[in-house]
Amino acid sequence: MTVIYVDVLFVVNFFITFFLILVTSKFSKRDEKLWRSVLASFVGGLYSLVILWDDLNFLLSTLGKLLVACLIIFIAFKFRNFKTYVKEVSIFFFVNLLFVGIMIGLWFIFKPKGVVINNSTVYFDVSAKTLLISAFVAYIISIVIIRIYNNKIGKKELYSVTVLKDGEKTKFFAFADSGNNLKEPFSDFSVIVADESLFKNIDCERIIPFSSIGGEGVLYAFKPDEVVISSSFGECNVDNVYIALSDRVKKGEYKGIINPKILNI
Repeated sequence: MTVIYVDVLFVVNFFITFFLILVTSKFSKRDEKLWRSVLASFVGGLYSLVILWDDLNFLLSTLGKLLVACLIIFIAFKFRNFKTYVKEVSIFFFVNLLFVGIMIGLWFIFKPKGVVINNSTVYFDVSAKTLLISAFVAYIISIVIIRIYNNKIGKKELYSVTVLKDGEKTKFFAFADSGNNLKEPFSDFSVIVADESLFKNIDCERIIPFSSIGGEGVLYAFKPDEVVISSSFGECNVDNVYIALSDRVKKGEYKGIINPKILNI
């Protein structure tokens, strides 16, 4: 018989929820705010305590789990639009199932002492050091998988970018390059680099410094009214982004470069 301590149960599931939110943010390409992640993880820790009370079994139903997952995602990422919200909840469920599946597999294979899985809630009666090392290793593996996935998607497909500025709509194809880490220095907004021939009549109000293998310099950029990026995976509106103009982008089939991290499709 394993004795379950309420404080350990809460703390462990707090950190597990925090880890799941981090992985969800990487898969959905959302930049989460730390305070939101902490608050959402607190809810996840509280939810784990329902295994201690039989009269709260309704929270362990499919509907109950869905409602709690929706609440956690709402707190962690807030609501942007219905399609994006559903996608983030779905990714969160997928990451949860993957984690529980791995833990159940380890439980059956190795029969580790101090591990209890009840009602899809995992309890670890292990040292904090072991837990932190395991979480760190799992996080590193997840990051590697996500980077491989992003690079594979970026190499296979071009993205359609539609930019609206002062009532004029410009559409072009862009290549996803994780090496494009340009940021507008004052706002820290992401930057999409586009061929300057696409926006000949646009006044640029920002200067974006850059550094590359070929040297250093600056690009002139403007804030679009709206940007829509689409591919076979879906379509999304990208907020808080600048368009920088360059004469070195034009490559025939694409006339723009984006960082896949800004995508949410």
